[in-house]
Amino acid sequence: MRNTIVSPRAEETAGPNELRAVLGADSVWSAYAIADLQPAYAPYCRWLPAHSASGRGLVLLFTRLDPPVLFATGDVAAVTAALDAADLPDQVYMTLREEHAPAAERHYDFSADRRPMWRMALVEPSAQTGDVGAGARLVRLTPAHTAQIRVLIAHGGAFAPDAFEPYQTEEGVFFGVEDAHGELVAVGGTHVADWQAGVAAIGNMYTHPAQRGQGYGGAVLRAILGELAERGVSNIILNVDQRNTAARRLYERHGFAVHCPYLEGVGRRRV
Repeated sequence: MRNTIVSPRAEETAGPNELRAVLGADSVWSAYAIADLQPAYAPYCRWLPAHSASGRGLVLLFTRLDPPVLFATGDVAAVTAALDAADLPDQVYMTLREEHAPAAERHYDFSADRRPMWRMALVEPSAQTGDVGAGARLVRLTPAHTAQIRVLIAHGGAFAPDAFEPYQTEEGVFFGVEDAHGELVAVGGTHVADWQAGVAAIGNMYTHPAQRGQGYGGAVLRAILGELAERGVSNIILNVDQRNTAARRLYERHGFAVHCPYLEGVGRRRV
């Protein structure tokens, strides 16, 4: 996911009760969108509801990131109608279930970037703690760690995070592991959290390539889960690339299970 913050744009198209009713039909799939109902995110959300003979659908364009994130839920015909009637941006980053992808493909070409993903949800909380072994220490991260986080993630790799922004460390929960020299070697946190709704999405999980296999990722994940539990969050989700079997095994060991497949990728408007 591209991660450049852009200027807010408000578009009031439905009341919160109507939005919650549609999103609540599948609160795991809609976890990000539920958290986006917080007042602080309102200027960045374009909610596009629609109805069809077969049901209700909802499209969200989240414009705080560039390109905007495209999300959809509900009836396929209604989602198709919402997209067909919308004033759409030139590019989007899709997070779409497979049944909704054809509606977006009427307007966007995703051929250059189309990745099959798993949406996972915490179904059996782990009782493990977030401690790490000797020679390293677990640390709570804040916006002051932004430069270190960026340097760490810049080591890259096939599944390196691409949706980190400093505001996430301030508004959510972030932990890292420092080695004996004080260098940050592992990181993870929340993309978004809504304490009132009890919803959080975990992301930006990354360990330095030379430091893998030492349990740092698991320690960071357990620390995040521990704080979320303390703050009463019960709907905890995350996304993992279907090719990243090691990450999926890590999450399954900590009580996550696959909720559904879906697609991510950048699309450009068709001419």
